[in-house]
Amino acid sequence: MMKNKTEPPRKDGESMRIAMTGVSSYLAQVLLPLFESDPDVEEIIGVDIKAPGPEFKKVRFVRRDVRDPGLFREFAGADTLIHLAFIVMPLRDMAEATSINIQGSINAFEAAAKAGISKIVQASSIAAYGAWPDNPDFITEETPVRGMPEFYYSWTKAEVEKYLDKFQKEHPEIIITRLRPCIFVGPKINNLFRKIANQRFFFRFSGMESRVQLVWDEDVAQAFYKVTKENLPGAFNIAGDNPLNVNDIAGLVGLRAIKIPFSWAKAFTKAGWALHISTMLSPGWLDVAQYPIVVDCSKAKTILGWKPRYDTAGAMLKLLEYKEQLKEDL
Repeated sequence: MMKNKTEPPRKDGESMRIAMTGVSSYLAQVLLPLFESDPDVEEIIGVDIKAPGPEFKKVRFVRRDVRDPGLFREFAGADTLIHLAFIVMPLRDMAEATSINIQGSINAFEAAAKAGISKIVQASSIAAYGAWPDNPDFITEETPVRGMPEFYYSWTKAEVEKYLDKFQKEHPEIIITRLRPCIFVGPKINNLFRKIANQRFFFRFSGMESRVQLVWDEDVAQAFYKVTKENLPGAFNIAGDNPLNVNDIAGLVGLRAIKIPFSWAKAFTKAGWALHISTMLSPGWLDVAQYPIVVDCSKAKTILGWKPRYDTAGAMLKLLEYKEQLKEDL
């Protein structure tokens, strides 16, 4: 039966039922085993447009678009929503990607409130801060989000957070936790750093030595698990320690970093995207490389008790352990 109002947050040790959008996403596949082995978790209502693997016995799969207005019915009886559904890699139809990311998120939050869910865990990103020339050396959670209009992922992550600010004022009874991870790597995730691990060289931009942070996928999953199990409202940066620049990364991987002007790279990227040569690198993703987004994770370490097992270099080296597997999967 659907709850008529939001119930008090669960206490540690109480059984729980979790609603999870994007249950077939990469992060969900790393996170689900933690819940599967947790005796306090009774059921996971998994919402996605494709089913997760059959190995997840606690998942009751619901095939729904996250924008479905009837989504609240699927959340009936759940006490926590973990919202993972989001388009990360670019779609050719940017309007569709924006609709899924923003309208889908709004619909999920409103459905949670309507179903009487008492806690929302939102998968945000450090990209919501934006890559801007005046970014501080280390960005804390108090820094306002400033999405980049030409980089759809950054802009939509920031817009969702701005909506959550409004939603939180309207629903003070709901605990809302926002996790902002940096780029994460793992044995099966399909992103640019996976491709770098299998290349002989890559490009760096003249005059730009932006530092980046990487974090191992299981470390990210542990952060989501912690905030689901405990009542910890607020925003938390999740990233590997010791950021590196592109030369550092090239040295780790044993690659040659070739320096080219940024304007050339931007022109090549635009042409490759327009001609459908590139399926992963849309022009917006290049803009984020101009200036660093490096975050301070002191809050997560202090309040969540979270600490990544691998720093940025460690995460990249860990990825290289799977190099032969990555080649087979490409």
